[in-house]
Formats: sequence, C-alpha cells, structure tokens
Amino acid sequence: MPSTVCNHTNQFSSLLHDLFAGGQSNSPMVKSPTNTSSISNGIHLTTGSLQLLVAAIAPSTRKAYLRSWALFLNFCNSSNFSFSFPCSPILISNFISHLHFQNLSASTITSHISALSYVHKLCSVNDPTHHFVVRKILKGCQQLKKSPDTRMPITKPILLKILSALPETIPDNNNIIILRAIFLLAFHGFFRLGELVVQDKEHVAKVIQRTDLNFVGDQGVQIRLNYFKHMKNNQPVTIFLSPSKDVLICPVRALYIYTSNFNHKSGPLFAFKSGAPVSRAFVVSNLKSTLTFNGLNPNLYKGHSFRIGAATEAARLGFSENYIQQLGRWHSNAVQRYIRINSFSL
Repeated sequence: MPSTVCNHTNQFSSLLHDLFAGGQSNSPMVKSPTNTSSISNGIHLTTGSLQLLVAAIAPSTRKAYLRSWALFLNFCNSSNFSFSFPCSPILISNFISHLHFQNLSASTITSHISALSYVHKLCSVNDPTHHFVVRKILKGCQQLKKSPDTRMPITKPILLKILSALPETIPDNNNIIILRAIFLLAFHGFFRLGELVVQDKEHVAKVIQRTDLNFVGDQGVQIRLNYFKHMKNNQPVTIFLSPSKDVLICPVRALYIYTSNFNHKSGPLFAFKSGAPVSRAFVVSNLKSTLTFNGLNPNLYKGHSFRIGAATEAARLGFSENYIQQLGRWHSNAVQRYIRINSFSL
C-alpha cells in the first residue's frame, strides 16, 4: 500500500489476501522471491517474510479472520458507510451494533473485532478496537447477551450409566476400550477434552502424548500436562491418579487396559490401531450415543461436562473450593461456575 490510508475496498481486499494467504500464486502482491510487499507506509516485507507471517496463525484462524473482514466490508457497503483504513472507532462501534442486533453472541462479535484489530496491529497503525467507546459497547453486548450455562455435569452416577452403555452402543471392542479410558480420565483428572484428544491436525502435538504417561508400579499413574489453559510461565504440571477401589470407574485400570491393547510408544496418548489420533468429534459423537441410550438429553451434556461433573462431585464430597481449584487447574474463582450441587440429584 502506498500510504497508511486506504479508501478502496478492492485495494484493501488485496492486502487481506496477502496477509492471510501470502505466497500463493494468485496473490497480487507476491510475484517472485525478490519481490517485496508493502503492507503500510514504511513497512515492506519480502515474499519469504510474508509467508512466515501467514504461517504464524492457524489455517482455521486465517479463514475466520477473512470471513470477519468480508462481513465488515459488506456492512460498510450495505450501510453506506465510507470505508477507510485505519478504521474509525465510530465505524467499528456501528459494526458491533449491527452484529448485536443480528442476534450474534457476544463471544462471536468479539472474535470478529479481534480480526479487525489484528490487521491494524500488523500495519502499525492506531488500533480503533481499543478505543474506550468500542470497549464499552463490547461490554454492553456481553451484559445484554448473557445466557445461562446449560451444560449439565456428568457426575459419578451418570458416568456409570455412560460406561454401562458402551457395549450396547459401540460395536467395536477396541473403541470401547478407548472411550472408557478417555471418559474415566476426563472425569478423574478434571481434564478438558481438548487436552486428551485432537480437535484438528494443528493440535496433534498439544494433546497429552504417549510419553507423557507413566505407570508407577501399583501406586497409580503419572500424567504430564504440557499444554493447558491458564498455564503459568509455560510450565507443565504432573497429575498423579491413584487406583480407585471401585474397579468399574478406576481410571488407572482403564488406562492400563488401553495401553496394553494399544501399545504405540509415541504420538498422542489416544490413538486408534491404525495410528490415527482419536478426534474430539469421535468422542463427542459416541458420548451422545451413550446418553441417548440412557434416556438423557445429549444437548445438555458436552465434553466439558466431565470436568463440571468432577468439580460437582468433589464439592459433594466436602472438598474446599480452593482445593477443587487446584485439582482443576483453575487460576481464578471460575471454579464456582462448575460446582453444580443442585443438579447432582438424579
């Protein structure tokens, strides 16, 4: 771009294409290894630098950012607002209002605004999304769009029902072994599903790996968690699980049976015989089947319900809130949202 200010959507669309698909043959600003791309006044990137910049964020994020900008540019055109870059805080505020009254959730609106912010930061121009008015309008969206957390906890009685339904709903015994180990580990270890199974290929290395699991004789099992939400100073934590007296819900026994049948030595902890990592979609789909089999509404129970259920069960057993916070690796009083004593009665 010849200057910081851009008033033409076509020119700006070319910039967006470079930022989120740089190095592609159809990128109008990337033509040869020696060519440079001018992102804004005084900033010039070589083709190689642009490719590295593009690779800094996941493909799914790049697609989401492009969708957000397309939505914003379409809003400007359809609402007869004059587009210019850098964008004004007023234009951003009106865009937020437009999304709010289109019944988008506060979190979705915030994601769209993050995409606008990202490009402003890359171009070293003033970021209008940090303007006081913009932040207050986003806060207003959050206040008006608050909705109750309807996810129900998978407590011990429900967990037992789910486990008993596995042979009735899953035809493959190997898959039963996998799911049993995942369900029990998620519950007893206060794990998020995203820490155990992959969401997509970009996160294969961030789930618990086979080398992160270590049996300590008959005392239990150690699990090293290298990546988790709210981790401090990038320091992993080690979680120790002891055997349960009730073999039906013992996570150590389930993990031992799983590792004995699936003896891979590297890669994600949970993988099929083929070596392919177990996906979140596979786990969620089969969880829904077991819930439906038991006459429970699958729309009320999500992957996070194991974690919510663990907090609820711990509170029922009399553990202090601080201790539950440590068990679940919460960094704040967010744990209070996961203790559902009232919903424990069945």
